[in-house]
Amino acid sequence: MPETPQNRPQGHAPSGRGQEYRSPATARFTVDGRPERRSGSAADRSAHASRQTGSYRPQPEATPYGRDADAYRKRVQADRASRPAHSGVTGRNERQPGPTRQQHAPRANARYANDDRYLKKANRSTSLPVKPALIGIAVLACIVIGIVIFVQSRPISVIVNGEQLELGGSKDIAAIIEAGYASPKTGDFVAVDGEVLEAGKGEAFTAYVNSKKTNDPKTNLKAGDVVIVADGANAVEPSQDTVETVPYEVIQEGNGPLHVIEGKGVDGSKTTKIGDISGKTFVEDIAPQNPVCRQYYPDTGDDKVVALTFDDGPWPDSTGEVLDILAENDVKATFFTVGNRIDDNGKALVKRAHEEGHQICTHTFDHASGDGNGVDLGLMSAEQQIEEVTKGYDAIEAAIGEKPSTVIRTPGGNFNADVQKNLAPYISAEIGWNIDSSDWRLPGADSIAAQIEGAWPGAVILCHDGGGDRSQTIAAIREAIPYLKEQGYTFVTIDEMMEYPAKPMQS
Repeated sequence: MPETPQNRPQGHAPSGRGQEYRSPATARFTVDGRPERRSGSAADRSAHASRQTGSYRPQPEATPYGRDADAYRKRVQADRASRPAHSGVTGRNERQPGPTRQQHAPRANARYANDDRYLKKANRSTSLPVKPALIGIAVLACIVIGIVIFVQSRPISVIVNGEQLELGGSKDIAAIIEAGYASPKTGDFVAVDGEVLEAGKGEAFTAYVNSKKTNDPKTNLKAGDVVIVADGANAVEPSQDTVETVPYEVIQEGNGPLHVIEGKGVDGSKTTKIGDISGKTFVEDIAPQNPVCRQYYPDTGDDKVVALTFDDGPWPDSTGEVLDILAENDVKATFFTVGNRIDDNGKALVKRAHEEGHQICTHTFDHASGDGNGVDLGLMSAEQQIEEVTKGYDAIEAAIGEKPSTVIRTPGGNFNADVQKNLAPYISAEIGWNIDSSDWRLPGADSIAAQIEGAWPGAVILCHDGGGDRSQTIAAIREAIPYLKEQGYTFVTIDEMMEYPAKPMQS
């Protein structure tokens, strides 16, 4: 049996030459159990050399274990396991605390502590490389920028102050002025009355691009733009202003049954300015824009046309009978309806009249009842007048399903200047008459018929289909309409009558 440190007899030197005998108390062993050679070894020689150079550091002696080599080996392994990992160095021979051997043990048999993290890395590795993609984007951006620069550098053709020019480089108003294509004079700084306080302290130029004003010299121009560059406007001193409103009025013009509103009324103003610097006073007047109520007779020439009109409907029975007579004679008329009478039955009558080609207009909503005493809008407030008309429109629209005509007839034909002004924004025309059949007086069917039969070309005839018993009116039109047709007359609506020009006014 070979001799080992475990079975060697105590007190006997080891076999072999050149080996120093050590007692069990001083013997040292390697991890595999063999005795450690120390005397005259390379380690001794290296230590001796280190002492000579001054870099020697004595090593701590290991604790003797005698014959227990297994215990020593376990000690060494435990010492290695307790050493910190070399993840970072904070100083010489200084290490961060590391996990114990028990913490590392599970990782020895596990594939990965976090498989998803490595799977994500694997997936990213198959995607398009980042650098080539960025290079491609950069190349594309360069191409686009190059195209833009090329397009912007090409000359464009514009018209400046009536002359066609080619602009290269910068294409704005400043380039036109710098190139000498226009030489505007700078405006002055002036008082409220126009007196020059400082010359050349106003606007540098006044420019219009396609009729749109601009004071920005960097206004970009496009091919085909029409540019006007003129002298700069004066800058006016700051001032204290007082403004007074000048109301517009409706101007009366002419005479006749057709009253057409022309133009939109706009209030004027009177502004008094007192200059903060000069102390001067200046009054600026802006005249109002006055609409015109043009009253005229239609000039029908050789056309024998008349306009038959009916007020105050719809009315039970009588409106339907009137529509029957008109249909039998194939003629058209205009109905001026009262809005609050367009109830369920009234809607049906108004709708029928509209579908049979008659013109439907409003005669106000409730015939100016209340403050208007049932006959005169001029006795009502402006708000009440407007409500009478707009509610009348709404009632008609609810019956016919479309926007109604804005031609109206006021109750009693009362259409004075105040009513004209208040209603001007809401109506296009107000219609009077030049033949009153007087059927509202109930003079008898023959009397009513005689009035109608006395018509002339361009006449507007007033009748009623509502407001009371209209049996005389129905009998009269049954006689008068065929008579006028035999005389060669044609019955037209008010819209058709207004298509004719106005007769010249007689002085």
